[in-house]
Amino acid sequence: MGKQNKGELRDNWKLILQQTSSAVEQDLLQMKKELEESCKKKDELLHDAQRALAEEQDKRETAEREKQLLEERCEELQQKLKLIEITFKKSMIQLKKEMEEKENLRREQDERIRRLEAQMSALTANKQNAKNYCFSKIIANDKEENSLEPSWWSKICMLINELYSLITKFFTCG
Repeated sequence: MGKQNKGELRDNWKLILQQTSSAVEQDLLQMKKELEESCKKKDELLHDAQRALAEEQDKRETAEREKQLLEERCEELQQKLKLIEITFKKSMIQLKKEMEEKENLRREQDERIRRLEAQMSALTANKQNAKNYCFSKIIANDKEENSLEPSWWSKICMLINELYSLITKFFTCG
């Protein structure tokens, strides 16, 4: 029994070793496969994370550029607004100055009209007085002279009336 048992035992051990080695090899292959899949998933996750980071960085840079453009536009608009305010203030000052000048001119014209009306009233009163005086003198002189030709006094009164008419036309027209 010795040799045969030893040979069988050896063969059994070989068979057991082969089976064990085959099982270990299968386990190693399975582990290798799982490890490769894990590495592949890890690489995919890493790639996805890098892509997400890159997209986020692009979004951040785009947002920063848009912010910069908006700040520049805001600065431009503020400068334009400042210029408009300055122009508006200058225009208001000019408008006030022109209004004051027009008001002063209106006052001067009102004063001139008031003086002219006063002069017209005085001339009208003087004319009436002169007319009455002239007519009384004309009548008196005409009675004294009893001539067909008007007296010098009546000629002077007619010239005064004519002068009064010219003065009245001058002040009303101009």
